[in-house]
Amino acid sequence: MAIPLLILLAMTVKPQATLLFGQEIVLETKAYDPTDLFRGDYVAINFAISDVPASKVDLPIDKINNKNLFVSLKQEGKYYVVDQVSEAKPKEGVYLKGRFLQIYNPVNEQDTFRVDYSLDKYFVEQGSGMELEQESFKGGLDGTVKVLGGYGVLTEITKRS
Repeated sequence: MAIPLLILLAMTVKPQATLLFGQEIVLETKAYDPTDLFRGDYVAINFAISDVPASKVDLPIDKINNKNLFVSLKQEGKYYVVDQVSEAKPKEGVYLKGRFLQIYNPVNEQDTFRVDYSLDKYFVEQGSGMELEQESFKGGLDGTVKVLGGYGVLTEITKRS
C-alpha cells in the first residue's frame, strides 16, 4: 500500500523543487482556447519560444524531428528568447528541455521548428478565461515561468504591460 503512495509523492518532487529553487523568467505568450467543458476555464497558450527558427538549430534534421532537445534562452529586454539548441544539457544559463515536433514554413517564409515545452495550459478562476483570451488578441499576455534544470513550471499569466 505504501509503494503507490511513495510513487505519487515522488512525482511531485520535481515541480515543487522548481517552484522553490527555480529561476523566474518571463515569456511572451499568445492565447488560443479559453475553456474545457470537463476541467473548467483555462488559457491554452503558445509561447513565442515555441517557434524556433531553423537558423538556431545546428543539427541534422534526423536528429531533431520528434526528439527531446535543450533550448538555451537569453534575455532580450523583458523577455527570454531562443539562443541556441543542443542535444547536450547546457552546463550553465537558462534552458528548457523541449520536444521538437515538426518543421513548418510560416508567413515570413523562413523554416521554423515547433517545440513543445509542456507549458501550454494554465487554469484560471472560473469565468476569467474568456477575458484573458480577449486580452491576448489585443496585445498579448506574459507568462511567468520558474525554470530549474531544464524543467519549467508556468506560475502566472498576466496582461502585458
